[in-house]
Amino acid sequence: MAEVILKNIKKIYPFGDRKEKKELAGRTNLTVTEEGVLSVHDLNLTIKDKEFIVLVGPSGCGKSTTLNMIAGLEDITSGDLLIDGQRVNDVEPQDRDIAMVFQSYALYPHMSVYDNMSFALKLKHVPKEEIDRRVKEAAEILDISEYLNRKPKALSGGQRQRVAIGRAIVRNPKVFLMDEPLSNLDTKLRNQMRAEIIKLRHRINTTFVYVTHDQTEAMTLGDRIVIMKDGLAQQIGTPQELYGRPANLFVAGFIGVPQMNFFDADLIKEENGSWYVKLGDSRIDLPADRCERLAANNVSSQRITLGIRPEHIRVGEGNLSGTVDVSEMLGGAIHVHLKTLGSSAIVVVQTLDIEDPRKLFADGAEIRYEIMPRHIHLFGKDSGENLEFPPVR
Repeated sequence: MAEVILKNIKKIYPFGDRKEKKELAGRTNLTVTEEGVLSVHDLNLTIKDKEFIVLVGPSGCGKSTTLNMIAGLEDITSGDLLIDGQRVNDVEPQDRDIAMVFQSYALYPHMSVYDNMSFALKLKHVPKEEIDRRVKEAAEILDISEYLNRKPKALSGGQRQRVAIGRAIVRNPKVFLMDEPLSNLDTKLRNQMRAEIIKLRHRINTTFVYVTHDQTEAMTLGDRIVIMKDGLAQQIGTPQELYGRPANLFVAGFIGVPQMNFFDADLIKEENGSWYVKLGDSRIDLPADRCERLAANNVSSQRITLGIRPEHIRVGEGNLSGTVDVSEMLGGAIHVHLKTLGSSAIVVVQTLDIEDPRKLFADGAEIRYEIMPRHIHLFGKDSGENLEFPPVR
């Protein structure tokens, strides 16, 4: 159990030669400096003792690099990494008192489950009785006691991942690091293992740092989530904060399934201090508390991007309309893809009281809808930042 602090952490991968520098400089998906390719830039994060932190973002955003720097598998270009108050930038991985679970199970195929789990303890010359106690205790927590004499090839993917986690548990580390541990599992197993990790977290009660590209994993597992893009932390907050108060368009579009809808609109301030949004030919008056936040942030009338989640649109009434492009029937709900306002949008409609949703939302059907004012999100057209909840500088 430990507090982990990252202060102004930066990671730059140096160029191999001038030719590589020239080639990489032309790639728009990379941040290239004179020193090399910038992978993580000025990351500041305090992970509290026993907290479950999730690093999430698209491929190449720097989340796995950050995890590897905490583990000691990657050098830190600049900044300070502290575990339990001790600066560990130059401490060897084996001396950091951390345990890591990888995407690949990395089990020894010729060893039994018991031997895989006990191997690191044997190397440290832990007494045999203590090894036996720790292994059996971890096996019981993970419900793999009956597999201790089996080889990894005789186990399913989910069972192998439990063994990999068990191998980390027996070490009683200060910090658990997990790098996309569920990505090799099918959907059903992934859902099961996600629930198991939640239960595991409460049973062993230690500090977790978890990397994933799956925002559903991030939302269900994390006490707080760090959303990364291009080496930068876009927002750090609880799942509820990220869902309800996204800092910018990237976070808004990344969190939520289906993702948030975006429309071009105008934010207009009236002389009486109230605000409304002009969306197409529709006027959306904003509640008083939202007007107060806009005034407190000195927001002026401007062109904006309006965001609204698919579940916050009501169909069947309202002064907005659209044409059904395609519908996806998902049992208790139907996802209706609309052509509207010169763009496209997705609406989630619960089907419990609808007799024939496929007919009602057939391709080409015209439907009316309204946007719920309390749930819209307002982003600056140029900055892309949330106008009500701007990021702290």
